[in-house]
Amino acid sequence: MVDRMVIRLGKYLRICGFDAVWDLRRRTQDLIRWANAEGRIFLTRNRHVGEHLPVARRYIWLSSDDPVAQLWQVLNELHLEPSSRLFDRCIRCNCDLESIAREAIPPDRVHPNVLARYRVFWRCPNCGTIFWHGSHVRNTCRKLGVALPAPRVAGDGRADAGGEGR
Repeated sequence: MVDRMVIRLGKYLRICGFDAVWDLRRRTQDLIRWANAEGRIFLTRNRHVGEHLPVARRYIWLSSDDPVAQLWQVLNELHLEPSSRLFDRCIRCNCDLESIAREAIPPDRVHPNVLARYRVFWRCPNCGTIFWHGSHVRNTCRKLGVALPAPRVAGDGRADAGGEGR
């Protein structure tokens, strides 16, 4: 569970394949109660946890303002491997992505050039967003300091190329 101070960390956790939730409409004390009820670890920069705010059963106080440093603090403290499920989760919905055949993608969802260039695609079962491994993947991995995921192979045996997208 991430509070509003560390939303970008939450997105980075999702990119690494970890279940991360937040709700910008809820107050911090409500997020703490939610985290406690679901057995989640509460991630925050708020120094008032346990003082003016309820005590989170499990929480990590993040020492840096930098979201990449925050990511590595969480990964190190929880002994998590960042590259085992890279880009397997929807950054918007937090759902596990599912493979989708290129032919099954509605034409208005992905630019024809992307469909022509890439072979492997994924879809979020909740929001319907279509993802593919493009240059964004390479750039994000470089920014986060994690290894690029191995190329995924399409049903026809061809590896996916790089470019825009997931």
